[in-house]
Amino acid sequence: MTAGRYLLLLLGIALLSNFMQALTCIQCDLRNADGVCEKQESSCQTYGSQRCFLRKIYDDDKFQYARQGCSDLCIPMALFNKKSKVQFLCCDNASFCNRL
Repeated sequence: MTAGRYLLLLLGIALLSNFMQALTCIQCDLRNADGVCEKQESSCQTYGSQRCFLRKIYDDDKFQYARQGCSDLCIPMALFNKKSKVQFLCCDNASFCNRL
């Protein structure tokens, strides 16, 4: 094997190992409008295809509370009705990327 092939092999292994590393996400079941976690703040590790998520709830365009954690299924979207908005955010680019 030539030196160039070894280099490509090492680069591939490095990229794959970085891709497969678990992320650490903030986990909080209830974060209030002041940014304080009212229900046991901790962290979780993603595995496989999991991602970090942040769900934010608004009433009359005013932030009310949020939920953060790890999720197997995370689809970024926003849901609206006359007075409320629910925003789902997903990330997998860095640990603690679901910070409020």
